[in-house]
Amino acid sequence: MQLTNFKLNQDPEKLVQSHDYNLDPKVKYLINMSDEMLEQNMIMQAVPTMGLPALNDYHEWLTKNGFDVNMPNPTNKAVAPYYGVKPLWKTSLSQGVVMKSYDKDDFFIVMECSPENVGFKFTQVVVNPGGCL
Repeated sequence: MQLTNFKLNQDPEKLVQSHDYNLDPKVKYLINMSDEMLEQNMIMQAVPTMGLPALNDYHEWLTKNGFDVNMPNPTNKAVAPYYGVKPLWKTSLSQGVVMKSYDKDDFFIVMECSPENVGFKFTQVVVNPGGCL
């Protein structure tokens, strides 16, 4: 399977889907976290003000898989089997897609918000910006 370099939240005006998700969990995405950090920090600063119910999906996935919600600690071993295969979770609010660092063997969990998230429609949020353990 081909690896695909990807920039999160690019070209939002080109979004064509109105009911589902734009990320395909079966694609092996590569991201450059240093290029994503500024935008991801801005998104996370907006969350406390605007609220983001989809974060509950990530917290539920952490709990279900034995990870700490208060100090998230997902591991590469836990998420690697999902890379380019299927989402970590998929609900009406979000899906969790595993992406890999383009320059090292580390994985990131990207939560893509559904249209049901006011203010965050189709927003792609790295919920573990430090990568997996």
